[in-house]
Amino acid sequence: MFSLAFVLSLAQATPAQASPSPAPSPLASPSVLIAQPALANLHPAGLRQPPVVVAISNATGALSATLDAAVATANVDQTNHTITLQGTQQTGRATLHVSDAAGAAIDLPVRNAYDAGTIASSVTLKVTGDPLDPAWLQTQIAQALGRATLVQPGLTAQFAGYALPPSLPPGSVAAIAVPVQIPGGDAYYDASGTTNVSVENIVASGFAPPVLFYDDDPEKVDAAGVLYRGRIAPGTPTRLYYYHENGGDPHDLLLVLSGVSQDPTSVQVIDSTAGPNIDVLSVGHAVTKNFLLTKPQNEGTIVDLPQTEPYLVHDLKMQRLDGVAGNVDLRVMSGGAVTVTVLAVPPLPAGFTPPVSQIAPYLDQPQLPGDGHHRTGVFALAGYGVDQLTYRAGGQDVFARYGATTPPSADPNAPGHDYGDYGVLHRIDLTLDNPTAAPVSLYLYETPQGGVLRSSFLVDGTLHEVGCTRVPNRYLIAALPPLGPGEHRASTVLTMTDGGSSYPVEVGVTATPPATTAPPIGAPDGCFPKPVAAPVF
Repeated sequence: MFSLAFVLSLAQATPAQASPSPAPSPLASPSVLIAQPALANLHPAGLRQPPVVVAISNATGALSATLDAAVATANVDQTNHTITLQGTQQTGRATLHVSDAAGAAIDLPVRNAYDAGTIASSVTLKVTGDPLDPAWLQTQIAQALGRATLVQPGLTAQFAGYALPPSLPPGSVAAIAVPVQIPGGDAYYDASGTTNVSVENIVASGFAPPVLFYDDDPEKVDAAGVLYRGRIAPGTPTRLYYYHENGGDPHDLLLVLSGVSQDPTSVQVIDSTAGPNIDVLSVGHAVTKNFLLTKPQNEGTIVDLPQTEPYLVHDLKMQRLDGVAGNVDLRVMSGGAVTVTVLAVPPLPAGFTPPVSQIAPYLDQPQLPGDGHHRTGVFALAGYGVDQLTYRAGGQDVFARYGATTPPSADPNAPGHDYGDYGVLHRIDLTLDNPTAAPVSLYLYETPQGGVLRSSFLVDGTLHEVGCTRVPNRYLIAALPPLGPGEHRASTVLTMTDGGSSYPVEVGVTATPPATTAPPIGAPDGCFPKPVAAPVF
């Protein structure tokens, strides 16, 4: 037992401890707010898109919602703790700041924008051709999709990731599912989907148009208006050749088809168009090359013309000094006559087919005045542009010359002409004889005689291109298969004059090897020789 003195000593040695006071209750911590969805993508008012309803979880008391930009309206439902967002006419991005009575807060990204475009669910494409070149068919599918896909100005639709049928002979149909992507960038929502393309290869015979519409006057486009207008009658297929260079201000060059009768009208279109490009030689060369590849196969499209509005074949957007050219065969397959118009208009919005209302006012205007060169008119093609050459081994070289005359005018009193044979498909039928006992090597050559020249030739179905030439030397087009002893053979050459090139030109057969390649552009004998510096003494 402890003594009383010991207990007292402990009491004196240990200070008294104060009794603890009750601590005040802590304030409630703000909860973490949760928004569902965590962002809001809206569409501008008037598009009948449903609003976005954002549910806020873990909120205490009343909600407050504010936007830092007027791209939307925000209505708060305090009972259910939801916020309804509706897009306004103002597009752009904003932040929605949400807070509750306890001070908890959350920010949501809000975007108000249009879709990058509208993707068609299905498209029908009617083509002709036997056989169909896959690259050509892919181009036609892309063009058909381009017409059917509504794209916002400045954007481009992408069509990729689909397979073509292994073959599509005349009379057959193929269904092709094409993925479509329209990147919207920062201004629009991306759009994606699939368009089901039904491709039908219509049975159609080949045809040789007896009539040529030639449009190169005025050559330079300096004003909006009609550059050329012609009417295609049923039963009279027609070829249109157009060639224009833009002046100083931008213009859109349009190729437009319009039905004349109220009957449903369809037109076969075999089209080779190139440009716009400031290099007019390359434009003219591309037209010839592509036409030689498509026309013999009868590769074209069949257009069902709307009865109440024109049909836009091309919208070519020309900047200063750009050149465009086209060679287009047109045949009415059913219905009444069709008017074809080449039209220059002020620049139209890019990225989608312009509304008819924007081009209709120009279609009925009078044709623009010519430039005085009279490179225009209607010409007869039947029997024109055909040559026969017979080469006999050991004899003289043979040749044909073209591009110096003009096809006969359909109106003898019209002042127009087509010197250069632009739009004329020339055919040279070769007869090759070798009466000797030894094989003979033969060469097809060209000789420029009018200045700078580029050329394409289809020799027995094979394309051969010649580079840019100018000096009147012989240049190789193709080495013909050797002619065996006693052999007699026929060969066919198809060609057209290139827009931008100068004529006449000589094409012939020889046993003497010509120059195998065109000279460099800047060489002394090239198309555009560079000046030689004067010697320094």
